[in-house]
Amino acid sequence: MSIEKSQKNSIASEKRTSQWEALMRKFSDDHKDVCKSVSVDIPRVMRSQKQFPTGSQYTGSWDVLGMSGYGTYVFPNQVVYEGNFSDGMFHGEGELRYPSGAILRGNWKRGLITDRTLFFDDGLEYSETDWKYCQTPDRRFTIEYEEGIQPAGRSFLTAYQPTREIPPGLYDTGDGFYDPKTKMVYKANDLTAIIRSPSEREQHWIVENCRKSVDETLGPRPDLYKEWITPRVAPEQAPTPAATTRAMREKLASCSRFDSQLVAFTKYSDSTGLEKSST
Repeated sequence: MSIEKSQKNSIASEKRTSQWEALMRKFSDDHKDVCKSVSVDIPRVMRSQKQFPTGSQYTGSWDVLGMSGYGTYVFPNQVVYEGNFSDGMFHGEGELRYPSGAILRGNWKRGLITDRTLFFDDGLEYSETDWKYCQTPDRRFTIEYEEGIQPAGRSFLTAYQPTREIPPGLYDTGDGFYDPKTKMVYKANDLTAIIRSPSEREQHWIVENCRKSVDETLGPRPDLYKEWITPRVAPEQAPTPAATTRAMREKLASCSRFDSQLVAFTKYSDSTGLEKSST
C-alpha cells in the first residue's frame, strides 16, 4: 500500500505540459533573435482643400487617421483655426481667428484647449484674472491710450471711431446692435442679419453697461437733486443776559413804560370802538 501511495503522489506532483504551451516554447526557442526597433511614424501627405458635409473645409497635411500635422480649418461661421492637428483633432499650438478680428491663441490637447490668450481686434490683450480695462478709476478706451484723451466736445464715446449712430431701442455691443425684444445681436450694417444669441448673463451685462440710443427727452432729473428748505427770515430771540448794566436797566425801564402806555392806549381804543359800535 505504501508503495502505491508513493507512486500516485509522484505522478500528481509531475507538471503536465499543454500542447499550446509546448508550441509556444518551441516558437520562442526558434526566434531568439533580438527584435529590431522599427519606426511607427505614419507618413503624412499634403492634399488639396477638403470640403465636409457640415460646410467646414480643411487645407493641410493628412495621414491614414485623418487631419494630422499643420493645417487650416474653416468653420461654417467663418471662424478659422490655424495650427497643429493630430488624429483629426486640434492638438498642439494654434489660434482661432474670429470674423470680428479677435484672435484666441492657445494650446490644445486632443481637441480640448488647455491654456489660452485672447486678443481683441485693436490689439488689446484680455486678462481672465485681473481685468481692469475701462473701469474706475481708469475708464479710457484703447484708442485713448494711443491718441490721448480728447478735449470736451471731441471725446471718444466708443473704442471704435467714428462713433456710429444707434437705432432706436437698441444697444451697441461693439460687434453689432443688441435688441432687448428679440434678445439677438444683429450686424451694424444689416439689422436683418443675426450675428449671435447672447446668454442671459451677457444680456444683463449689455443692458447695464452698453450704450443705448436716446429714446427719451433729455433734461434735469429731480431725483438727482436734494430737497431744499426755505430759510427763516426772522432771527431767533437772543437769550436773557446773566448780568445787566446800568444802561441796560434804563433801557429796560423805558421799554416797560412804553409797553404800559401802549397797553393803556389799546384798552382805550377798544373801549371807544365798543361804545361807537353800540351807538
